Amino acid sequence: MKVRIKKEPEEREIDGVSLKGMMPGAVRDVPSVLGSWLITEGYADTEMRQSVSTNELDGSFNPDRHSSTPRERRARKR
Repeated sequence: MKVRIKKEPEEREIDGVSLKGMMPGAVRDVPSVLGSWLITEGYADTEMRQSVSTNELDGSFNPDRHSSTPRERRARKR
């Protein structure tokens, strides 16, 4: 099950599984039980996209860095 982490879990480990690296914005492929727990606790959302870029998987994706200004959007339309 793929999940997108919304906020870093307060727990460091759950049932022997380390939650290290569960940074906001990261997409993780986790077992269904862990994914359900993360979603139920509000730490993650289900990731529905088929493909995810490498920088999204490791959590280095920053949507603010990739957003464009209205001027840049108008220039692309031309």
